[in-house]
Amino acid sequence: MQRATLLTKYMIERYSYKKLTWIDVCSPSAEEIREVIEEANIPTEFAGDLTAMVPHSKTYHKKGALKITLDFPIVRRTDINHPHEVKFLATKTHLVTVRFEEIEAMHRFGKEFEVRCMLQNGTTTTTHRLFLAMLDFMYDALYLKLDYIESRLKDAETEIFNEREKEMVTEISHISRRLITFRQTLGSHENALFGLKEAVSGAFGTKHQKHADNLEHHYRNLTSRVKALTSMLEDLRDTNMGLLTTKQNEVMKTFTILAFITFPLTLFTSMFGMNTVTTPIVGHPLDFWFILGIMMFVSVFFFVYFKYKKWI
Repeated sequence: MQRATLLTKYMIERYSYKKLTWIDVCSPSAEEIREVIEEANIPTEFAGDLTAMVPHSKTYHKKGALKITLDFPIVRRTDINHPHEVKFLATKTHLVTVRFEEIEAMHRFGKEFEVRCMLQNGTTTTTHRLFLAMLDFMYDALYLKLDYIESRLKDAETEIFNEREKEMVTEISHISRRLITFRQTLGSHENALFGLKEAVSGAFGTKHQKHADNLEHHYRNLTSRVKALTSMLEDLRDTNMGLLTTKQNEVMKTFTILAFITFPLTLFTSMFGMNTVTTPIVGHPLDFWFILGIMMFVSVFFFVYFKYKKWI
């Protein structure tokens, strides 16, 4: 097993095992791409978009070579507002991956690849098997991202029933944004994976076609899990909005009842505040206590009436 960093540090990394070479390229320049194409014997028609990101996922193949471009969703990072794009190019002797940011899953795969090569003890591998194993590893990493989203949903559920409905409106919106982006990014894989079987068969032979089945299985499982989390998110949003609406309605009802009680009292005191000659009670030695008693009686009456109606 040999590993080397070429040209610019952390821009091109090479992993070599026997006759197989994996070249991992990050944010390459046109000159770097030319060198990689010559070394890996990549068809020139595959090289048109290797220096920039493209807005779609697609699979290409010809005899002895294939190319697939896939976007992988970002969940935790907030410094990038677009998915991770990776271009995979496989020939009979080389696997080339082109990316434009640091991707943790690919870094971990490189570490595992080094360990596997040391433990194989003479067994052989091929570029297309390495390519499919890498895609399989990248899909496994997506399960971990969904685990993170699910944990956020469970935390939100706990907070909702801890009477923090207002704060959870924003939190649920953030989770929803991540899940929508994940679903849209994953959905772009369908057409690319649909053509992958044919691409593997056309590039490396029909006997290798079955190795692509596992990737479709991963995709279907991920899609099902995303749907389940989306349903969970919608249920939590409905529950949170229901509790928040109920709490707001209770507050509004309380204020309405208070207004209904205080209105006649305000009207009553205003009547006795009029500057008239024949105002009843006013002038009696106990006029203040009479008026206060009437006001208390009205307040108690309305309170008892509201309790009877079960409005409070």
